Order: sequence, then structure tokens, then C-alpha cells
Amino acid sequence: MNANEYIYKKIRTLDGDDLRPKLHFTAPYGWLNDPNGLIFYKNYYHLFYQYNPYGTMWDTMHWGHARSKDLIHWQDLPIAMFPDHDYDKGGVFSGSSIEKDGRLYVIYTGHVISEDSAVETQCVAWSDDGINFTKYENNPVMTYDDVPGANNPANFRDPKVFEHDGKYYCVLAAEIQSKGSIVLFESKDLLSWHFKKVLLQDNKILGIMTECPDFFSVAGNDYILFSSIFGIGQNSIVYAAQGKMDWSNFDFEINKIKRVDQSDDFYASQSLVDKDNRRIMIPWLRSVDHTDYLSRTNHSWNGMMGIPRIMENQNKNLIQKPIGTIKELSKDISNISLGVYRITDFLINQKLILKGKNGQAEILRYVDRYLISIDSPVFKRKFELKSNVAEIEFVNDDSVLEFYSNDAAMSIVTFITGIDHISYVKEVETNG
Repeated sequence: MNANEYIYKKIRTLDGDDLRPKLHFTAPYGWLNDPNGLIFYKNYYHLFYQYNPYGTMWDTMHWGHARSKDLIHWQDLPIAMFPDHDYDKGGVFSGSSIEKDGRLYVIYTGHVISEDSAVETQCVAWSDDGINFTKYENNPVMTYDDVPGANNPANFRDPKVFEHDGKYYCVLAAEIQSKGSIVLFESKDLLSWHFKKVLLQDNKILGIMTECPDFFSVAGNDYILFSSIFGIGQNSIVYAAQGKMDWSNFDFEINKIKRVDQSDDFYASQSLVDKDNRRIMIPWLRSVDHTDYLSRTNHSWNGMMGIPRIMENQNKNLIQKPIGTIKELSKDISNISLGVYRITDFLINQKLILKGKNGQAEILRYVDRYLISIDSPVFKRKFELKSNVAEIEFVNDDSVLEFYSNDAAMSIVTFITGIDHISYVKEVETNG
């Protein structure tokens, strides 16, 4: 065991925090947000993430780093990139990675704060071992000046790189005429980039600014996922635009747009292809209305990743399934542990009650939806998971519950710990 690994394990042991999730990845210490650079490289899954190692609230961003053999158990690694150049001294913001000729390349946003405003540009770094990175001497490689109509250098970020037909592409978020947009860049070598086209714009669902776009294909269907910022008083939401990319003229024809997760606690998702050629997505989970709760109450961590989700296409719908072993629940089970569970016969007007040490969750099935009631030490609130099927899967972990039903999903940061008792109410009088 090397010194860094010893320190990380020691920090987590000393933490002794009942609220810290066991299955959902958290940083050993400090603030965590967007997943970055997800990739399977040199026999490991690499998870980079937006990271403040000096405190439990957002600040100047670094790239934290962890790796895994199975996307479930993670090993903490040294910080991958620091804000140490003129073009990223305000923060090494979100980005993505790709392998080329055995070398791992990352494309990321460099953030600089000046007296009047911020400037965001796109930068390149690389690694031959997946741990130690060198930043390109000619950074930045993309600027907002490259995008026709872009007029705000503070809103040009989050490149997601991918390869198609021997060339490299990046989808990025850009503010064009005070509106959120998704743009496309092209490269032959990952170092020299040029603007190609605006893929999505002039749609109110894109908000006043978009973030964290992702482009991928599943079963012949193309998807652009993006996070939309709607402004003061409105939470940001992640959407999936399903359609078809016409590579002859770089037009993306949308068939439908749908929320990826029905909770606002879900944000900034990114995907990768695993070693079995499955599309896997990992989101950042935050308590959107209580982002300062853990900091205020003297916890040593803040923010978590969602359970990796397998993305499939069934009947032209994007289906999400939690990775890992799924345990079947029957009516005679009264005690549960941490893990993923499936109920296959959830009856209409039936209520499932999950009791923890400091609160409880109730899940009531109606004809066309599930009503989820959370009673936690932080809040009492009801959520609606829209679904008309009787099978539901849920992830039970400290401080967080995730629900999956057919093509619907919902992630809720609850701050409820120690859920170990489950019970059913057979019939509930309801007007649902």
C-alpha cells in the first residue's frame, strides 16, 4: 500500500460518518460535483470528477480521480489535474476523455476569472498511465470566438469527445444570443479543432444556458443528453434528445425529448462504453435544495455520484438499469441491507415503507405513478415517479434512494441513514 492509498483509506476510516453512502462514490474529503473523463483504459474504469479538496463547498475546481475494476468498488487516486496554468487558473472545469494510439487524452474546459467576467476555453491534456497528465503546450485549442453568434466567453464549456468514421468530434455547451445551445467541433488529431455546426438551439427546453452535453448511440438511435439551466428560482434539469444524426450534413433530427431522471437532484451525467460494449451513465447527485446541509453540519464530504446505469433502448425508449446484483423482494421479507432490490408485483394502492435510523420513505403505487414520501431530518416532501407498471427497482444506500421503473427513473438525496426495515400496507384508500 503506497502513501496516498494509506491516507485515503485512513481519511475514510476516521470519517465515521453514518450519512456517507457506501455504494455511491464520494470523495475522501471535500466537495464533489460533475463526473468527468469516464473511460475504460488499461483494464480500469476511470472516474474523474470536479473536486474541491480544501473544503465541503464549491470553489476553484480540480480534477479528482478514482478507478475501478467493476464500476462498483472504487480506489481513490491522486488529484489528476490542478488549476495551475494561465488558461485554467480559475478552475479545471468539466470534460471528457478518449484513447488514441494507447494514450489517454482528455478535453476539458479551462476557466479564468478576470476583473469583469469569466472566460472559458477548451484545453487538452494526456497521460500514458491514466494517472499522471501533461497539459498541451498550445492550449487552449477551442475558444468561443470559433462559434458563430457566441457572445459570452463565460458560457462555453463541457466538451464531450467521441470518434466517428475516423475523425474526432466534441459536443459542447455554448451560450448563443443569450440562449442555451449545443455545438459540434471536429478534429483529425485531437489537438487542432474547428467549429462544425450548431446541433441544438432555439428551443426553450435548452434554457438560458446548457451544460454537460453528451452524444452517443444505442441500438441504432442517437442521443444528445444535456443539462439545462433555467435561471433564478428554477432548478436545472437533464434531458435526453432522441433522434438521428445525419453525418452528411451534420444535422441532428429530434424525434422526442424526455427528462432523464424525474428528480432535480440528478445532474451533469456523463456516459462511457464498458468492456462489454454496454453504454453506462454516471450522474452527479446533489441535494438541490440543501447543497450546504453537510457543510453546515460539519461533515467532511459533500456530493456523490449516482449508481452507474446501463442504458438500453427498448421499443424506442431509453431504459436505465442500475448496475450490480439485484435482489428479489417478496412480501415476507421484513429486513433489508444496502443494495439493489426488485419488486415484481407492486399492486395498485399498495404502500411500501422503508424505515431508517433518522427517517423513513413511503412508496405508494397509483395506476399511472408512484408517490414517494420522504420524511428525513432535513425535509419532508413528496415526489411523483410517473410509471404505470408493477415492477420497480430501487437502490438502498445511506443518504440516497434511487428508483427505476420501466423507462422512468428518480434519484433522491434523502439524508436518511440505516434503512434496514421494510413493510407493506396491503390496501390504502386513495383518490389516485
